[in-house]
Amino acid sequence: MLVVCSLAFLGPSAAQNNQASLSGTISDPNGATKAEAPIQLKNQATGALARTSSKSDGSYTLTGLAAGNYEFSIVMPCCAYKRIARDVSLEAGKAAQLDIRLVETVNGTTLGDDPGRLAQAMRKRAKVQSRPVPRLAGGKPDLSGVWVATDDPYPETPEALPWAAALIEERQQNNGKDAPHNHCLPGPPPAPGSTAPFMAKFVQTPSLLVILFEDAPGFRQVFLDGRGHPSNWDPTWMGHSIAKWQGDVLVVDTVGFNDRSWLGGLGGGPLPHTEMLHMTERYRRVNFGHMEAVVTFEDPGAFVKPFRMNVKLDLAPQEELLEYVCENNRPEHLVGK
Repeated sequence: MLVVCSLAFLGPSAAQNNQASLSGTISDPNGATKAEAPIQLKNQATGALARTSSKSDGSYTLTGLAAGNYEFSIVMPCCAYKRIARDVSLEAGKAAQLDIRLVETVNGTTLGDDPGRLAQAMRKRAKVQSRPVPRLAGGKPDLSGVWVATDDPYPETPEALPWAAALIEERQQNNGKDAPHNHCLPGPPPAPGSTAPFMAKFVQTPSLLVILFEDAPGFRQVFLDGRGHPSNWDPTWMGHSIAKWQGDVLVVDTVGFNDRSWLGGLGGGPLPHTEMLHMTERYRRVNFGHMEAVVTFEDPGAFVKPFRMNVKLDLAPQEELLEYVCENNRPEHLVGK
């Protein structure tokens, strides 16, 4: 299936002071308008970013843009639609129009297989009280609860080293057939999710934060008792995590990863890494029902510089985690047995 898009210049009426603008409509594969599509425009010369989201009628507008070449992108919440990326040239004093029709993935065309749609249903039925942020006896925020996570709508594109870039391209070309999830192996940190939607249960005490999730191995331990990382840690899928408070922000420091997981969003992606991977998470409970996390990945063995992922988490007090069991590692389930 092809992505349907059109780029047209509408004339100078919509732009002033030699600035350009871009507008259009986002629609689904059936032609129905699509709201809340996260739209990003990146100037290829300066790196300047312009962002917006489509309105209820699918329309969007970006104004005050410098003339030049841009990368237009849309990354919908995992995992119903493919990523959209287009090159756009804007002329000074002119208004351009770019209409986009989204393309569904296998997840989008399979009933019940899109985490984004299931998470949206959970949020609609959530009954979250209007209360202050709960706190433990020592006064620090209590992050406990079942949380539904939303992937970063504007993910950074990490600058990979040549070997990693080649492997990313190979994984994209073969549709990720060797992804760990396909072999019942754990998904990516910080909170793997092999089932939809992406949920995690935080259980917090003054000395330990336990993060539970519906994936192997099922848990992470984050030590809050002031200990350091062990010197003889055997590399693992989830690594070794310690944390400290910076005001009301919990900063989690994780090292000791093996090199077998795939990074790239909550559901995983094509990004490889080495055992030098260092992950830093910054959790802030904004209010009773919402939490934000900024996750930074640093791996000098795979990437030129660190890159970040911004995650939003919504409290889902009516939900509970389910037991997760995977049997795809049985020989009869594997391709090419």
